[in-house]
Parts: sequence; C-alpha cells; structure tokens
Amino acid sequence: MNSKERWYEDEEFWKDSPFNIDEMERAPKEIDKIEALADINPDKKILDLCCGVGRHSIELAKRGYDVTGVDLTEHYLEKANKKAEDESLDIEFVKEDMRKFKRKKAFDVVLNLFTSFGFFEDEDENMRVLENVYESLRFNGKFIIDVMGKEILARIFKEKDWLETDDGFTLVQRCVEKNWSWMKNRRILITDEGKKEYNISHWVYSAKELKDMLKEVGFSSVEIYGNYDGDPYDEEADRLILIGEK
Repeated sequence: MNSKERWYEDEEFWKDSPFNIDEMERAPKEIDKIEALADINPDKKILDLCCGVGRHSIELAKRGYDVTGVDLTEHYLEKANKKAEDESLDIEFVKEDMRKFKRKKAFDVVLNLFTSFGFFEDEDENMRVLENVYESLRFNGKFIIDVMGKEILARIFKEKDWLETDDGFTLVQRCVEKNWSWMKNRRILITDEGKKEYNISHWVYSAKELKDMLKEVGFSSVEIYGNYDGDPYDEEADRLILIGEK
C-alpha cells in the first residue's frame, strides 16, 4: 500500500475482504426489514452509500426502486455493475469518496449499512459525510445508518480472534484507544499464496454520540433501534441502527 494511502483507499484490502455467499443471500430479508422499519416503498429514490458489491442496491432495484450506489472501491463496483447487467437492472453506480459525494435534494432515502461510517481520523471529515447526506435528502427524507455500537463492542470485545476460511486463516488483533472512541485492528491473512497484513482503524460511537451528530447537521428527529426488527437499543442489542428524518 502506498504510504500516503489509507486502508479504506486500498483496493487490495477490499479484494481480500470479499462478501461471502451468506451475506449476498441475506440481502432480500434485510431489505424486507428495512422497508418495514423505515416505512419506505418503491416510489422512493434511494442512495446506497458505500454500496460495496451492490447486494442491497440490486435487491432494491428488483423491487422497483430508483437506486444510485456509491462506493470508492473499483473492484466492488465492477462486480456490482456486472450483476446488475446480468439481471437487466438499471442502477447508477458511482465511484466516489463519501466525503465528496453530494446531490442536493436528490434522494428520498439514504442507506449507510453494516459499519460503513467513521473511517476518517479527522472528526470533521466524518461530519462532512453526514452533512452531505443531509443536503442530498429531500424534505422528510430518511437516513438509515447501521453500525456496531460502542456499547455492543464493549460487551463482546475480544482482544484476539481468528477465522478459518476456504482460502486459509484470518487473524485479528484489536486495541481500543481514545477513551473507547477509536478501534485499531491488525488483520493478518494467511493463505497458500503467503501472508498479508492490514492495519484498520476507525471511530466507534455510542447511540447518544451518533444521535447528537445527526442532530447537529440538522435532522429533525432520530429514532434508535437495536436490530432490524425494531427492538430497543439495550443490553441485548445486535446492532446500532438510527433513522434520521430531515
């Protein structure tokens, strides 16, 4: 990786972090729950921010939504475009940094799912992402953001972990910094081709912290849930899900 390149800008990292079959196959059920939780329907124009390989964009387009997917990773966008073409779906995929992407009052709903926020060490840059989202939403538009909340991470924290895959092993070492606001991950991939190492760091937010950030950029109301079934964000929560309304 180029010394000036951050982990989230490194194409090799994302190539070594593929979406597995289970994740792809879960998309329809996840969209079912998002539609119910946020009360949205196919007459809405949707921005899938950090769309990855397009698993949610594609499912939404199948249901009749007008979808734009944005991601910085060329490798993922190539896969997303190929899948959309194979299924004759009209989806706009855009290669852009979420700190820069903004279309004033262009969308009814913005999705930012599965911990695709808080990458930037400069807190102002993360706020800029939220400002871009707010400006891109139409009046009464909704922003659905899903991360692994600080409260959950503290409950399940493991300093070291490992995972066996078809290709080999992934070893992870974690370290908490900045008074439980910053997570450093050292990830080592061991395969037949050798060893690769990536250092991944990102912010971790509590429910209150993230709600306050959404309020600061202008969202009039923010609802908080502990999963896509709409359960409370409490000691049994699986995810931190917020729905901000403009």
